[in-house]
Amino acid sequence: MTFSEENCLPYLRAAQNPDGGWGFRSGAQSRIEPTAWALIALDQAFPANTASEAIAQGLRFLSDAQLADGSWPAAAGQGDGAWVTSLACWAFLSTNENRDALKRGLNWIVEERPGDSGAWWRLIRRLTAHKKVSMQNDAYWGWSWTSGTASWVEPTADAILVLGATPRDLLPPQADGRRKLAEAMLFDRMCPGGGWNCGNPMVYGVAGEPQVSTTVWALLALREHAERTEIQQSLAWLNKNWSSIQSPASLALTQIALNAFDCGNSEFSETLARLYEPDAISWSVPVAAWAALAASGKKFWSQRARVEIKN
Repeated sequence: MTFSEENCLPYLRAAQNPDGGWGFRSGAQSRIEPTAWALIALDQAFPANTASEAIAQGLRFLSDAQLADGSWPAAAGQGDGAWVTSLACWAFLSTNENRDALKRGLNWIVEERPGDSGAWWRLIRRLTAHKKVSMQNDAYWGWSWTSGTASWVEPTADAILVLGATPRDLLPPQADGRRKLAEAMLFDRMCPGGGWNCGNPMVYGVAGEPQVSTTVWALLALREHAERTEIQQSLAWLNKNWSSIQSPASLALTQIALNAFDCGNSEFSETLARLYEPDAISWSVPVAAWAALAASGKKFWSQRARVEIKN
């Protein structure tokens, strides 16, 4: 039995709430983000039909939580759509279910504009350009955490990922343009020497420090540009820091990224098992999902999906 089958699968199945969703930890209120990750892991990282009933219940939870405009809020019952719409779409795409919910979510993603895409925001940036607080190209923008705020690396990467994996017949007409603009934003936000952080690559002339999770999402979103120097520098940064990672979340995410670029570390499962051996670190739903996805060795986001989404 593998590490993920012995540890991740039992945890994910036991952590599912009666409403079909998952919270960030076992027993916590169901929310969209952990539910999406649990569904993706249960569908992708384990043998078929291992958790079919759990997946069906989770998909019903997501369907019921979708808002009228096609978006998903961070938690069921909230009224405003958020970045988690990309993750919810990803879950439906991964499981090949609910074409209507997926299309409405994709439409919202493509139509959603961050605050920094507006003329007023750009005017303010031009008027304050002499202060040189940060170095970034304001012609590029992606997606924000919440509607009307600035573009950030991680929600932009999540949107790019789901748009890049969706069959073309399900994509809105403007999807390719939005995706290319957002990819340019990610390259523009890369830290000097490789990697990404959650903010700007340069502030007051000082280079930002890369962060593992942000770097992973950016790399996955830009995986079709593997030949570019920026990608190779960022992969080198991840590989260089692999042995010093002590967080199970960061370790799993790093392995996911390396798998996607065909350079996964063969010591991953052994290292992760050693981190959990003393039971000093408690599981969370996203980390258990990431660990299962990483341990499977699959390249989950390496090509556009070619399956027919069920109605």
